[in-house]
Amino acid sequence: MIAQTNEFDVVILGGGLAGLTLARQLLMARPATRIAVIEKREFPVSETTHKVGESSVEIGAHYFGHQLQLKKHLTDQQLPKFGLRFFFKDAHQSLAEGTEVGGSEFFAAPSYQMDRGRLENYLADADAEMGAIIFDGAWVREITLDSSEGGTKDTNHQITIERTGKQKGERSTIVARWVVDASGRAAMIKRKLKLEEDLNHDINAVWFRIDSTIKVDGWCNDADWHALTGKVQRRWLSTNHLMGEGYWVWLIPLATGSTSVGIVADPKVHSLRELNSFDKSIAWLKKFEPECAASLVPHLDKMQDFLAIKKMSRGSRQVFSADRWGLVGEAAAFLDPFYSPGSDFIAIGNTMVGKLIEEDLAGESITHLAPALQSIFLTLFQNNLLTYRDQYPLFGNPRIMALKFVWDYAVYWGFPALLHFNDKLTDVAFVQSLSKGIEEVRTMNVTMQEFFREWHAAEPHVNATAGFVNQNDIKVMTRLNEELTIPADDEALRIRFADNVGLMRDLMYEMTDRVKLRYEELPVAVPEGMTNSSHLESVFQVLNM
Repeated sequence: MIAQTNEFDVVILGGGLAGLTLARQLLMARPATRIAVIEKREFPVSETTHKVGESSVEIGAHYFGHQLQLKKHLTDQQLPKFGLRFFFKDAHQSLAEGTEVGGSEFFAAPSYQMDRGRLENYLADADAEMGAIIFDGAWVREITLDSSEGGTKDTNHQITIERTGKQKGERSTIVARWVVDASGRAAMIKRKLKLEEDLNHDINAVWFRIDSTIKVDGWCNDADWHALTGKVQRRWLSTNHLMGEGYWVWLIPLATGSTSVGIVADPKVHSLRELNSFDKSIAWLKKFEPECAASLVPHLDKMQDFLAIKKMSRGSRQVFSADRWGLVGEAAAFLDPFYSPGSDFIAIGNTMVGKLIEEDLAGESITHLAPALQSIFLTLFQNNLLTYRDQYPLFGNPRIMALKFVWDYAVYWGFPALLHFNDKLTDVAFVQSLSKGIEEVRTMNVTMQEFFREWHAAEPHVNATAGFVNQNDIKVMTRLNEELTIPADDEALRIRFADNVGLMRDLMYEMTDRVKLRYEELPVAVPEGMTNSSHLESVFQVLNM
């Protein structure tokens, strides 16, 4: 659509996944909203758009599929995701000889592997049809933020853009009541206002795409191993994680037939200098993950792109303002690609800033709402950060990580995912009514993440043995995931959340009691308390505990 005006209700800086989904969300809620999206690339982009974030998990998948009504596109044009799957083994072992953690069936709440280029092209066209003005091939040259809280018609933000392509060099100024930064790592508003925050979580990553479908199912000929996940070979549809001390490798299939491959590492264990070119990455894989390297070598001439990023995690001291601006996606904050939380925080951030925009455009004050929603966002972000910070040395320890997965999933499904699926993360009063339970979850998470570190320090080397921790056999995991798909009213939701807090308490004591019982000589600090629950017996058996 050709712009007939330079005045908008909302201007979104960045036409990637965060910006385009926000535009769709706003137009679905309020079709008359005047929205401009400014994107430096020209649409359509290549379907092999080189961006991290192809793997979605439950919150993000629910946002895309249900809230934004994209399920048909995700089902027809993307791939179903067979959960997160983790492999632990020595370099000389086959996958069947190591420890595998994953599911034998799809969980109730769906998730998807998303080819970002394909999805962003679809969204750009759909947003334009809904009425958004897409300024593609446009660079943001200057941002002037209005600082009058509440604002008036005459007090708007101003954004100067410069066009490329056929309109190269042409400059124009756009004015808008709201400006939302979805510019990714460029983080234009964050940099302008000096809001950067060091998360004290330094990880580096390299990733590339191969124009070929790489299937882990073909790495092993063991019939019994294949039978663990049913008659159909479908492990390749998982986000597959190859785990080792201080690192993990991802393999993500894409609907276009390409495979995304990434290496994420703690620089204290694996320097970025070992990985920062395609040739170096292949050499590194030959040393640490030779099966993976062997599957890639026949396709090296099909490498489509390569990128290395230092200090991948980013934080921000502020993400929303009553002065009518917000940060979403990577422009706001980014934790870590492990567990695929990027699309989750796009979903949460977009939902929150959308609530602020809708309230403001309806004439309601957001003076108190903006800081309240920001507090909820940052609380979720900081609690999730505990999952990753100082934990990479544990990643090669199958005994600890198999239990840590259960804990981390329980915290995720039992708290933020539960509230998001029931549209409660923007209901400030409701969230505040759960404050006692939320604080207990945070305290338990601090305790358990420290417990995992201390346990690893006391027992750092555990050899992977042949075994499959089938997450579908862990009833608490199937229950928590299935409950995401069952709507609840406020009273039922409070009861369900309280039950989940109690379940997390049981899991904490069951894990720590078993470690005390089996490893009495290990100087591991454990919380006081005990439980008679036996949620994890199947896991303990596989792990020889």
